[in-house]
Amino acid sequence: MSKLLSIQFVSTVYAAGVSVYMKIAEPRVKRLIYFTIYILLGTIGGISAFRPNERMAAFAGGQALIHFYGILIIAGALVCLLSVLPGVWILERAGLVGLGTGIVLYVATLILFGASPTVSLFPIIIILVFLLRWLDIKDYMLAPRKE
Repeated sequence: MSKLLSIQFVSTVYAAGVSVYMKIAEPRVKRLIYFTIYILLGTIGGISAFRPNERMAAFAGGQALIHFYGILIIAGALVCLLSVLPGVWILERAGLVGLGTGIVLYVATLILFGASPTVSLFPIIIILVFLLRWLDIKDYMLAPRKE
């Protein structure tokens, strides 16, 4: 690694990466994991909104309701993405409300649609993880900073 750091370009990129990483509020690894989760949920919301399941859309009475779920999930994930790394917890809570609402409505549709218990329980597990996150950040507007 030290040979690579002697190359100017690699050294500059490494220094920039460390600088950006250090701007993430503590605990950094946990926040990066949440960031990844929010990216994946935003992707799922995009798939739900722009390529909904035809059978589920017919069951729900049209694609408008499925688009609504997807847009809620996308909006919630986007707000969470923008707020999780710097530690703006008040915005992350707002995003969690959007994510949770979209996922709860989607799960309700799955259950009414007659999906298998396994398919219906995975989104409920995701909601419980977000509930744990909510309990971690509910009393503060911003992440505490080390001085």
